[in-house]
Amino acid sequence: MTPGHESWVREWVAQHGGQAGRLRLHAQELSTLAPGAPDAQLLGRARLALRRFDGCLLPVAPASLSWIRTALANAGSGPRTPLIALVFDITAPAILDLLALGAADFIRAPACPDELRARLVRLCRASGHSAVPALPPDASPATPCAMQEPAAAYGARAGRRRPLSRARLERTLAALHGREAAHVDEPFRQAKARVVEGFEREYLRRALARHAGNVAQAARAASKHRRAFWALMRKHRIDAAPYRNSAESGLGS
Repeated sequence: MTPGHESWVREWVAQHGGQAGRLRLHAQELSTLAPGAPDAQLLGRARLALRRFDGCLLPVAPASLSWIRTALANAGSGPRTPLIALVFDITAPAILDLLALGAADFIRAPACPDELRARLVRLCRASGHSAVPALPPDASPATPCAMQEPAAAYGARAGRRRPLSRARLERTLAALHGREAAHVDEPFRQAKARVVEGFEREYLRRALARHAGNVAQAARAASKHRRAFWALMRKHRIDAAPYRNSAESGLGS
């Protein structure tokens, strides 16, 4: 659990523990998995202990953002249980930062257990871990009050678009920083708007690709009202039709 969220996490797990279907939720304090480890090294030290879970959901609020960044930065780059950031009032640039530091995916609060399970299944399949899809109802996957979703979780466009791996995300961010150098005199507000718009476009495209162009499903997964999702699509001139056509072509091939 992220420090400062213990009480809320236990209440949330108790509330949804019996409603999550084949998803089992566990409130797990990282300090008990890595006794004596400094706060900044808890995630890295708890890596082996967390492998008995299929995913780890990390609550992130403005007050805990700095701690999470530090913990992710010190967690190392080796194989580990997927980390999903459950974000509360966190800006798009901050979410990009978490993904670049190693979070596999993110979901906005309030979290839906069904959506969490869907994201976890996708992550397990992407990593070759088949525990979740194969489990019987009485042996559902476990999460230490934790689960997650990387940029790759938004999926590729009908098998043609490559998943957004961490390495690719880091290259994208590096390229973004390179372009930033050409705009050193650009006002902060304009620079921020440009970064956020780029994030919104990529998020919309991947959400539509993941749901085969179904706007209602994509909006629901994004925890946004369908009209607001449509408004963002119009803002960025994104049409859902190509995603539906690509999905139909993939099914027909």
